[in-house]
Amino acid sequence: MADYRYPTAELNKDSDFLRIEIGKYNASGLTRDSGFETLDGTRNTQGAQGVQSTAFSFTAGKPFKVNKRKPLTVDETILLPIPSNIQDGNSVKYTEGSLDGLTAATAGIVLKSFYENEDNPGQAFADLLKDGTVLGLSPGAREYFLNNLAASAANTFFGGNLSPSQLLARQTGNILNPNMELLFDGVTLRSFKFSFKLTPRNKTEATQVKGIIKTLKRSMAPGTSSTGFDKQNSGIGDLYLSTPRIFKLSYMRGTRAHPFLHKFKECFLTDMSVNYTGEGTYATYGGPDDQGGGTPVSMIMDLAFKEVEPIYGSDYDDGPTGVGY
Repeated sequence: MADYRYPTAELNKDSDFLRIEIGKYNASGLTRDSGFETLDGTRNTQGAQGVQSTAFSFTAGKPFKVNKRKPLTVDETILLPIPSNIQDGNSVKYTEGSLDGLTAATAGIVLKSFYENEDNPGQAFADLLKDGTVLGLSPGAREYFLNNLAASAANTFFGGNLSPSQLLARQTGNILNPNMELLFDGVTLRSFKFSFKLTPRNKTEATQVKGIIKTLKRSMAPGTSSTGFDKQNSGIGDLYLSTPRIFKLSYMRGTRAHPFLHKFKECFLTDMSVNYTGEGTYATYGGPDDQGGGTPVSMIMDLAFKEVEPIYGSDYDDGPTGVGY
């Protein structure tokens, strides 16, 4: 393993650059919580002698939990100049949600019945039937139920696409209030694209550029393995593929994190392309191969990274420098 740098000019305390650290991917894995818990209770049975209570007890294992990711162990490091076009973008998924009054009332009845009778399922169902019947006999619910029934019948016999709301609108000019609201629906993973123009000026830089390209290509490729998930030999060579290596990107100023630019979480290199005719024509350096002969005079390397984990609000609580993530 080796470390690479382009250009090879000496870096000082005010030099800005992009540091790419590469290491083995360690799966977070699942772990069962330590210890067990015992559940006790009684069960009623109906026999010839009447109702009898029998005590029961059993031990249940605790559920699995997702482990935290281990810190990256760096095997190789690549230093590159700050690219000409750097930007970040954060996004969160939202979706439109509707909850009309009848549906909300029904959900409220169900939740109320079971919350108030957690230890008495029979009473919960009794309350549910009683309150549900009252709701079902209300004028609004009865009207919507009849419209729903009429629309379904019309669609079944005549192949229409009539909905209860459309039928209600034609009859009264009203529809159920959908209580539309924008609801949080999940997180997203950020992607980053970089473009570097590589113009090696001597043998040393030619060697560094070649090593950078080869290292990135090798690190983004999956490995092969003949061992399974239980680390036992599968008996079939290359039955499994191992996850490619993982990348940690950092904008640096000298030996410290850049005081302004954004931070990254660990990433995978998802796409890489190299144009070996950076000036539009094929041109290489002459001379012996071991002196850099055959190296293209200009190359364009495009990299696309995608973060392994989403960004959470708590990530900003650690006091990251600059604009954070």
